[in-house]
Amino acid sequence: MRRHPCLVLSTILSTLGLALLPPSTASAAAGGDLAYVAIGSSFAAGPGIPSVQPSSPAGCARSTNNYASVLSRDLGAALVDASCSGATTANVLTTSQAGQPPQADLVTATTRLVTVTIGGNDVNYLGSLGAYSCQDSGSSGCGTVDTAAIDRAFGELPGRLRAVVERVRERAPQATVLLVNYFTILPDSAVCTGVPLTSGHLAYELGIASRLAAATSDAATATGAHVVDLASASHGHDACAADPWVEKYVVASGKSSYHPNATGMRAAAHLVESTLDDLAITSTGPVRSAFPGKCVVAPAAVEGTAIELTDCADSANQRWTRVTAAPEGTLRALGGCLDVKSSGTANRTAVHWWTCNGTGAQRWVPDARGGLVNPQSGRCLDLPGGASANGTRLQIYDCNGTAAQRWTTAG
Repeated sequence: MRRHPCLVLSTILSTLGLALLPPSTASAAAGGDLAYVAIGSSFAAGPGIPSVQPSSPAGCARSTNNYASVLSRDLGAALVDASCSGATTANVLTTSQAGQPPQADLVTATTRLVTVTIGGNDVNYLGSLGAYSCQDSGSSGCGTVDTAAIDRAFGELPGRLRAVVERVRERAPQATVLLVNYFTILPDSAVCTGVPLTSGHLAYELGIASRLAAATSDAATATGAHVVDLASASHGHDACAADPWVEKYVVASGKSSYHPNATGMRAAAHLVESTLDDLAITSTGPVRSAFPGKCVVAPAAVEGTAIELTDCADSANQRWTRVTAAPEGTLRALGGCLDVKSSGTANRTAVHWWTCNGTGAQRWVPDARGGLVNPQSGRCLDLPGGASANGTRLQIYDCNGTAAQRWTTAG
C-alpha cells in the first residue's frame, strides 16, 4: 500500500502530537493516508500471535497480525497502534503504561479512524476466568475472584467507556470511532478438554461477557460511536468450537491463554471492514471498464496472478473494496491487493494480485477523467492498446483519459 515521507522538523512533530512515538510510527501517522489509531487491551494487541511488532513496548506484545495491523494493510491506512496487553480504561485516559503515554494521547487532529477494544481488564474478565480455570483444574496457587469488586467495576464501566470516546472525539473531531467488543471465549453450555470450568463458573463468566458487551453497547449509544459486534460474530467460534477464534486455557508454548488466535484476528479485521462499508468509509463492488459489460477480475488468490479484463459477473473475484473517504487506499479482492509488479513505475509495468503489504505499489486514487492513478508511479491503470477482449492483462501507462483507462468503482 503506501510508504510516506518523514516529517523531520521536531516543531511539526510536536504540533501533530507525535513527538513521543517511535520514528516509524510517527512517519506513518504524519503521512497523507487514512490516519488510523488502534486503542485497546490484549484483545486488540494480540499477544501470542506471531510476530511481535518491532516497535512494541515490552509487555504490550502487539502482533503484526492483530486486527488493526490486518485492517491497515487491507485499507492502506497509516496505523498508529497504541494497544497494550493489560490495559484498562485508565491506561487510555490518564495513566501511562509500558513507557508510553495514555493511549488516547496518540490520537491527533489528523486521525480519521479509531478502533477501541477496552474494558475487560477493568472488570477482571480474563483474570477471573484464569483463576477459576486454575481452581477447577485442581492446580494450586490460583488466586481468588472478588465478585463484589467486579460488580462495582461494572457499575462504573459505562461511564469510563463514554469518557474514552469523548476523549478521542476531543482530540480528533472528524474521526470515526468504532467500539470493537470482545471475542466470545466460552461455549454456551458444556465445556471441553482444555477449558476446565465448573458449570457455575462457566455461567458466571458468560455473565461477565454479556455485561461487558452491554456496557460497550450502552457507551456507543450514549456517544454516537459505532459498535463492531465481534462478540456476536464470534459466537460459535469459542475456545471449544471446531473452528476456534480464541485459544483454550491450556495452550502450547508461546500462545496466550483465552486470547484471540490469528484466524480470529483476521475475522475481526474483516468485520471492521464490513462496518466501514456500511458507514460508507469503504465500498465494495465491481471495477467496471468504459467498455460495456467488462470488469476487472483477479483470476486467483495467488501472488503474481495477472489482473485481467473479463465479462462482468457477480463473483468474489470481481468484488473490489476501496477506501471512499479521502485519501483513498487500496483496491482489494480475495483477501489481497491490486499491485504494480515489483513496485515498478515504468510504462507497461504489469499489474497483478499480491498480498497487501503497505507499499505505494498498491495505492490507487481516482482522477478527474475517470482513471485510477497509482501515485507512486504517476501512471494510470490501463488496458494495453485499448484492448477489450476477455483475458486482456492490465498494466500501468501514462494517464491519457481514453476508454482504456476509464473505470467505475463502487461507492
